[in-house]
Amino acid sequence: MLPLYLSIEGLYSYQTKQEIDFTSLTSAGLFGIFGKVGSGKSSILEAITFALFANTNRLNSNNRAYNMMNLNANLLRIEFHFIGKENKKYAFEASWRRNGKQFDKVTTPIRKAYVFDGEEKIPLESTDAETILGISYKNFNRTVIVPQGQFKEFLELKGAERSSMIKELFNLDHYDLFYKVAALNKETDLKLQHLSGAVQTLEDYTEESIADLLTQLEKEELDLLDVTKKHQLLEQYHQKLLEVQQLHLEIAKKKAVFAQLSIEQVHIETLKTQIQLFQKVERIFKNILDSVARELSEESKLQEDVNSAQLQLNTVQGALIHANSRYKLVEGDFNLLDHKKLEVEDLKNIVQVLQLQGDISKDNDRLAKGKLVLHDVEQEIQKKQVFIQEKQQEIIKLKEKRISGNLLVAIHAWYTKHELFIKSQSELQVELLTRKKELQAILLQFEQEDLDPSNWNEKLNDQEITANQRLEMIQSDENKAQVQQQLASYSHALTAGEACPLCGSEHHPHIMQTEDLSSLLNSLQSEKSNVIAELVQIQKQKQRFIQLAAQLSNLQKDVDLNTAKLDTIAIDLSDHLKQFTWTTFQPNDRQAFDQWQLEAVTIEQNCTVAESNLSLLQDELNELKAKKEKYNQVLTNIAVSKSAIEGRAASHQQLIKRLNLPDFQLMPISDIENTIAQSVQSIIDTEQEFKNLSDKINRLNIAIATQSTHTTSLQLQLNTTRLKIESYQKSIAELLQVHGFESTEAIQQILQQQYDLENEESRIKQFEEQFAIVKTAIRQLEDRIKQEAVDISQLDTASQELQLTKDVKDKLIGQLQSLKDQLIISKKKYAEKIQLQSELDKHILRSKNLNILSNLFKGNGFVDYISTQYLEDLCQIANQRFERLTRGHLKLMINADNDFEVIDHLNGGKTRSVRTLSGGQFFQASLCLALALAESTRSLNRNEKNFFFIDEGFGTQDTDSVNLIFETLHALHKENRIVGIISHVDELQERIPASIKIVKDEERGSLVIHNF
Repeated sequence: MLPLYLSIEGLYSYQTKQEIDFTSLTSAGLFGIFGKVGSGKSSILEAITFALFANTNRLNSNNRAYNMMNLNANLLRIEFHFIGKENKKYAFEASWRRNGKQFDKVTTPIRKAYVFDGEEKIPLESTDAETILGISYKNFNRTVIVPQGQFKEFLELKGAERSSMIKELFNLDHYDLFYKVAALNKETDLKLQHLSGAVQTLEDYTEESIADLLTQLEKEELDLLDVTKKHQLLEQYHQKLLEVQQLHLEIAKKKAVFAQLSIEQVHIETLKTQIQLFQKVERIFKNILDSVARELSEESKLQEDVNSAQLQLNTVQGALIHANSRYKLVEGDFNLLDHKKLEVEDLKNIVQVLQLQGDISKDNDRLAKGKLVLHDVEQEIQKKQVFIQEKQQEIIKLKEKRISGNLLVAIHAWYTKHELFIKSQSELQVELLTRKKELQAILLQFEQEDLDPSNWNEKLNDQEITANQRLEMIQSDENKAQVQQQLASYSHALTAGEACPLCGSEHHPHIMQTEDLSSLLNSLQSEKSNVIAELVQIQKQKQRFIQLAAQLSNLQKDVDLNTAKLDTIAIDLSDHLKQFTWTTFQPNDRQAFDQWQLEAVTIEQNCTVAESNLSLLQDELNELKAKKEKYNQVLTNIAVSKSAIEGRAASHQQLIKRLNLPDFQLMPISDIENTIAQSVQSIIDTEQEFKNLSDKINRLNIAIATQSTHTTSLQLQLNTTRLKIESYQKSIAELLQVHGFESTEAIQQILQQQYDLENEESRIKQFEEQFAIVKTAIRQLEDRIKQEAVDISQLDTASQELQLTKDVKDKLIGQLQSLKDQLIISKKKYAEKIQLQSELDKHILRSKNLNILSNLFKGNGFVDYISTQYLEDLCQIANQRFERLTRGHLKLMINADNDFEVIDHLNGGKTRSVRTLSGGQFFQASLCLALALAESTRSLNRNEKNFFFIDEGFGTQDTDSVNLIFETLHALHKENRIVGIISHVDELQERIPASIKIVKDEERGSLVIHNF
């Protein structure tokens, strides 16, 4: 894995979003992350592991999401980009939010994973980083990112745990062949059973049974040949009889059809004569008769049109006479209209003058009333101003009695804080007592099991190691005994001249002599069961005390924390009492202050009520002033309006020309308006009627001229049509005489007959063709019967004999086919039997060999051997650096129990436990092993570059060792290895080419500062 980019927001001390561009850091090969203790350096590694695996070392899953979120943040979000397997770019994201209503509740974390295709992010179905990195979370923390405090974990692991880790990292499970061999053995046994049963079911299929079937088949084929020839001759004779019988049937059908056609022939001939007559008459008379009918219809229509046109002409001439008489009557009234229009204009002006005089009278009344209302408002304003002055004096007196609000707040805050200190002190004392009781109860459980809380784990681990060693010894003895017993069974089965199933040799010069080991195996299995039961009991006890130790540690932390809090509260309470400087009150007597505060509140309330009342009075005064202003404006507007109305009345009075205004002063305006309306309507009616009569006379004169012309034209058309009719009737009479017809009525009677000529002619033609075809067919059939010289009375006898021969033939065919099927099946089964027997022999040999392999692979011995080889290889890689760091004094090795030991060259090359190393030496050994482990797993990710992160200080190293370590880390860059270091030692920053610094700001939280 190679990191590219990381952003953190809302995680632990990271309140705001912070981003790290790893590309600038990793390009240097060696980089560092520096900062003070608690600044948030290790949180960077925790952000990476949580984004990838949804797991952290610092917190368990219980309320982890809430505890990881910064208390001043409402959103936690992590985004991590990296290069994974096959050099593909991936992105993992994790985020959750705080509940808006409950501060201590957060949403469920949402994790997403993407793979980059160019710049596009394509979502992945799974967020399991193990499938991408090829490594579990636990081993990721051992080989890629080593969190604080876990750097030396690989070196301190027990032999079995370390072997298990090696198996997972290097995928050694594929060397565990025991179960694969067992599966093959089971599969072979099943095939043996299947093959053995299959061979037994085919015992009846032999070469002799196949020869018998061939002889019987030849005999049946000869019999079938004779019967087939006889059947063919009978079938030919029977077919000829059937054909003659069919000819007789067809002749009978044809003669019946011919008889029916002969009857229909008379009707067809009559129809043919009628159609020929119809076609002749239609050809000679139809067109001329249609023309006569058409002209007669036209004559009738023209006569009707002439009569209608004459009637319309008479009607229009009468209307013109009436319109002329009415026009003369209306013309006199029309000439007097100008005089009437002038009087109507005078009446309209009189109405306007009378209306305006009424408006002037109303405005005078409104002015008088408005002045009275305005006077009343001015009086009320004077009274309200006097009352407001009195209220203002009352408020000034109340404010003189007020108490300072700042003083009240300060004293109240002191008493509130004092009560909180007392309450917290009491609660902590109760909680401390409870935690101490719980602590004593857990210590009692350790005493009951005779275990020391400080070293109980080592004692149980020693017991477990001892039991595991006993179990391994028993397992080894059992495997050896089983192999010896299996070899003994092979040695007893050896026979001179036969191949050995293990080596294949046919010569057995020194056959092994062994004794029966059954009793020893039973004893070892019994002892093994007892040790396993003991291990299970130790594991249960460890699990129980792991929980108790965790509870004990948490309780002790709670006791220490509560004790410290009580001490802090006592100091804070003493300092708080010193701040009490008000001599009027006592620190422990809040009641007097509360009474004093209540009086102050009452005074403040009275001031507030008085000020509120004063504000209301001011509002009322402002309303009265606004009302006064409004009334003044209204009176001014009325006066202006009155002047305008008087001017308009004078203008209208000057426009009156023919009538006298005093004559209408007492008359109601509505009567004058009615007179105006009647006069206007009379004028409109006269003008409209005069115009309508003029237009009507003009239209009638035009209509008379048009209608007269139309009537003359229709009369001419009528005369022409009558001449055409006389000409057609003369032509018809001449045709009747020439063709010998009696009258026109006879001709029309013939033409009235309805014939579908096309269909009728087609029917006649089809009948004549069918009649000729049937007649010819009868003659041809009679000729064919004469040619066939057979007696159809023999048909039934021939049919019976043919059926008997066919039955015999079908029976022989069935018997022959059955024999062929039996022969095919027998040959197939016999071949199958030979093949199955061959496979059975092969599987018997395979079963013997698999039993040998199964005994050899029992007990994980082969996998343990491979695991040991990998550990030894790791030791060799680690020693290349460890011997340089220790100046050749020390060297790592693996003992028989797969535990690490140290070869001390300063003491004659003797070995000792790695736990005897000093702190600095232990750090060097851990670093070399971690680098070797990461280097060995490099091929798992198939990256061009690989990455290793160390969260560990270098305070245990002297100057020379530090120089050697950094020389080693710099050399890794040439091997395409990248190392990141997290440390609080600022002096190391000078040795590292690229770094970032984490600074914790009191307001903004942890901040990332780049120092490229």
